[in-house]
Amino acid sequence: MPADQLPLRTIERTTVVLGVAAVAAAGLLWGPRGMVAAGVGAGLSVANFWVLRRLGARAVARVEAGASAGQAVTLVLSLAVKMLLLFGLVWFAVRQIGLPVLPFTLGMSVFVAAIFLGGLYLGPQSRKVPPAGPPGGGAEPTINNEN
Repeated sequence: MPADQLPLRTIERTTVVLGVAAVAAAGLLWGPRGMVAAGVGAGLSVANFWVLRRLGARAVARVEAGASAGQAVTLVLSLAVKMLLLFGLVWFAVRQIGLPVLPFTLGMSVFVAAIFLGGLYLGPQSRKVPPAGPPGGGAEPTINNEN
């Protein structure tokens, strides 16, 4: 796995782990019906990130290959379709199937929590921009202590 994919992979795994924890917590708080709702929410959250990660990787690859503006519009449209599909699935799960909203929301929120925790964990070690050097861009300043 390329090193630049490690942060996304870590967030993806954290989403799955938090999803399992959310399902267990919902089972304790709301019983089997809450467990199912949290499981559906967590499943949608994991699937959303999975698709988002692949669309993002495709966008980066296209930009690196010198993509045109038309290709960028295609990517934006695919992201819009993904969001509309997600909204439709959330509506269907809550309104048509009748899943309880609170445990479902707990399951859906694991992606946000995974980004937060992943950022805390990965922040110090995934710096992409090297730290700035001293002003002037020259060598380190020296101190002359010849008194």
